[in-house]
Amino acid sequence: MTQTANGVSAYLFDIDDNLLFLPTSIYLWNAEKQVEKPVSSGAFAAIQNALGRPGQWQAWAVGPRTFRDFRDDDSKPHEQQQFIVDLVAAIDGPGRWQGPSWSLLVHAAANQRPTAMVTARGHAPETIRAGLQVLINRGLLPAMPPILGIYTVTNLKVQAELGVVDPAMTVPSIKKLAIKTAVAECLQRYGAEQPHRFGMSDDDPNNVVLAISAMRDCKTNHPTKRFFVINSNHEEFVKLEIFPIAHPATVVGEPRILSDVAHAPATGSAPISGGNVSVYVSNMDRAVEFYTKSLGLPLKLRIANEWAEVDAGKGLTIGLHPASPKTVTPGTAGAINIELGAQVPIEQVMELLTSRGVTFVGAIEDYPNVRLARLKDPDGNVLLLAQVLHHG
Repeated sequence: MTQTANGVSAYLFDIDDNLLFLPTSIYLWNAEKQVEKPVSSGAFAAIQNALGRPGQWQAWAVGPRTFRDFRDDDSKPHEQQQFIVDLVAAIDGPGRWQGPSWSLLVHAAANQRPTAMVTARGHAPETIRAGLQVLINRGLLPAMPPILGIYTVTNLKVQAELGVVDPAMTVPSIKKLAIKTAVAECLQRYGAEQPHRFGMSDDDPNNVVLAISAMRDCKTNHPTKRFFVINSNHEEFVKLEIFPIAHPATVVGEPRILSDVAHAPATGSAPISGGNVSVYVSNMDRAVEFYTKSLGLPLKLRIANEWAEVDAGKGLTIGLHPASPKTVTPGTAGAINIELGAQVPIEQVMELLTSRGVTFVGAIEDYPNVRLARLKDPDGNVLLLAQVLHHG
């Protein structure tokens, strides 16, 4: 995979009910009646916290053979292991087998994004890889993505490779260790200085909590990287980004005031990133027609004759302003500017930046839909700060 200045996006996946819906049974044990009850992994995720507690599941517990189908049989080759058998049965069966994060795996494979599997299963990693190959051979997965690691955390060999020495270490704790190990592996392969992004998806609410905890630790250790947790649990499907509590996105008294930031600094400085190049024009209709029809660039937004945004690709937005007696003449020096977007009232932004030594030039310029302020960098270059009032 080619490394770029933008870093890479790494994908970490839980398998069951997240990537795949498999018919692998979990066998609960009722010691009172000396019977076992098979349940699906999805059902187990829903009831596991109720096991042993008053109610329907009080007499049921996890026993020594509960997860026997989630382990390999050492007497069989990889293609005959239960994981492969269940995968083939799911694909060939009448029901849905793609989990909510399946499309993310397809995207990672198609674009060769670094990928890791973090699962409570205890198969050998080679068995999981063999399952991915089945999906490729059947034309369901476009390619094998670059594998950072396959962490089947109840596999004793995998635990040893992760450095687990205490047999009392819980599965959630080992999963957290695996997530951190995958992040470290990615940084080693693709460069620790690059602004990489990491996302872990899981359907189990308990695992989502541990993933948040692991990603929080990773964010603390690598503040310039971005970390996400994707909760794929039914109607709660959501993507969460991890920030330290003192980050400008969360800290009380210093809101996230400027346009979206790819890699916000951990120093508490103003999170300025992105924005657009703004151009003063004499005729908005003519300018929009030139940039969209003549240059062939998509129109992202237009607010009457006050403002328009044209997408120039690769993150570059060109903003078009109508000229006025207050502005410079189109086609002259100063008619093209770097513009930053304010997400709260512009006075608040100016107050904060002024407290940091930033110099503003002139008064706020008020228009029906946009408010503008001008600031200088240390060399005297003028930048624009803009607050869009309406988006209709």
